[in-house]
Amino acid sequence: RMAACLCQGWQLALLPAILLNLRSPPSAPEPVTSQEAALLAGVSEDILCFTRSFEDLTCFWDEEETTTGMCHFYYWDLPTACLVSTWQHGAGGKRHVCVFPSQDVRLFMQLHLCVLDATTNQTKYWRELSVDAVGLIAPPANITARWAGAAGQLCVSWQPPLADFLNFFLYEVWCCPASSPGMPCSTALNPAGQHPGDPTIQSAVSTHTPRAGAASPGVGQRLVQANTRVLLRDLRPGLRYHIQVRSKPDGTSMDGVWGPWSEAVAAETPHSSGDIGLSCSTPDLRHMRCQWSWDPAEPHSSHQLFYRPPPSGAGTREDAWQQCDEVSRGTQGIRACTFQPRAGSAITVLVNVTRTHKLPTLSYFKEPFWLHQAVLTDAPRLVQATMSQGRLSLQWLPPLEVLAEQLDYQVRYAVENSHDWKVLQVPRAARREVLDLRPGTRYRAQVRAQPSGPRYQGSWSAWSKPVVVDATADTGKGQGTGLRFQRSSSDAGWLIPSVTVVPLLFSAVLLGLRCTFPSLYSNVKQKLWPPVPDLHRALGSFLQESSKHGQ
Repeated sequence: RMAACLCQGWQLALLPAILLNLRSPPSAPEPVTSQEAALLAGVSEDILCFTRSFEDLTCFWDEEETTTGMCHFYYWDLPTACLVSTWQHGAGGKRHVCVFPSQDVRLFMQLHLCVLDATTNQTKYWRELSVDAVGLIAPPANITARWAGAAGQLCVSWQPPLADFLNFFLYEVWCCPASSPGMPCSTALNPAGQHPGDPTIQSAVSTHTPRAGAASPGVGQRLVQANTRVLLRDLRPGLRYHIQVRSKPDGTSMDGVWGPWSEAVAAETPHSSGDIGLSCSTPDLRHMRCQWSWDPAEPHSSHQLFYRPPPSGAGTREDAWQQCDEVSRGTQGIRACTFQPRAGSAITVLVNVTRTHKLPTLSYFKEPFWLHQAVLTDAPRLVQATMSQGRLSLQWLPPLEVLAEQLDYQVRYAVENSHDWKVLQVPRAARREVLDLRPGTRYRAQVRAQPSGPRYQGSWSAWSKPVVVDATADTGKGQGTGLRFQRSSSDAGWLIPSVTVVPLLFSAVLLGLRCTFPSLYSNVKQKLWPPVPDLHRALGSFLQESSKHGQ
């Protein structure tokens, strides 16, 4: 019936179609690329059609080279014959292509397609479609990727592929490590697709359910969403990633298939702070000191430390990174820098290391932490150590009085010249501890502190200077002997010069007074060395008085 209709209604259209149905010259570009044909391979239609902009339409069908005869291609709401070009397809095939005139491309209207065998006048292929349902859209434009300011995260953004249809697309993002080309990528879904601290991000619309266990960190991610910015999570630190994006009509107003992938853009996640042993702590609840180690074999590398509060979520603006002023260098490649962070907010730290010989700059990121959770105080100060009946009583002062009620303590003691320490846990906020010692032995004792209260937490401090005690066997008198603080080698080194220099300085001052201010020197001399009474005169008068009384 369809063939009869075509024969009766389109006699005038057959002749120009036959005359124009000639093989296209080899120099002309193919209207259908192999990539476009591959993207449409999953469509179960004999006639494959697509539009690149919703203002054009291209249809084609493939046949074997051995297929004989001529076919005509017609479309209507109003019956129209299409100019068909034929191209070589594969090793032994033909591809017949019809590119619709722009005036015949209309959205949201049903279009009837028919391929007619010119020899038998029979319908060979048949299809009905709407131009708005066969989108095959180019990749998004201006794709950028950057570190998102958080561990294992990259922010990717782009512009829609068609300026006239901004809100009609879904986007698929593909992310894989650049250093592992053979590593397979898995799939994951980011339902929100939001960048922290960016108020322009809206909720994403997903089109499928994520596969269980697909978000394997560092292996790769495939995310689908409707907005033009995505946050890639759970990436491995210190890796360079390649990222591609493609487009597809969202299936609401427009529909179609996924278009081709974009060219890959690259972005790198910072290394983990643990790679350089980066640690930060506050000794006074105001300043933060961070230190890290670097290979001493690279003495000319340049180190910079930056800090800021972490992004706090949608609706807020990210703070700029602030640079720590002076990075000091110690022994064994240790670097350190001290800064004063903003009160009442968490802290993130980034260390950039610039190396020589045109090597890339390396970044190391420390995840957010709070000042009151990174406390490292000085050692407690031992103020009293007394022995009584074989028991040693130690008393100390807390390193920070504001932390006094939130400090745990440990006391350790050992026989002098031994490293076999015994460690005792002391109740929180205590300031003294009593140890039972073996009489007749010399001991060393030390104490250290750690914040572990409901608000302040941190690490153990260094041990205090050791106190040395001689626990004598004679305990009946109630107190032992030989109690002293063990001096460090630096303290002992200052003792002898002090004993020698102080008298010399005192003598020099007196000599200067005698020469410059004689009267002041006389007063000082009388105060320091009062005159000795004349014993002969004093005794003579005393004897005279005694003889008078005797008479």
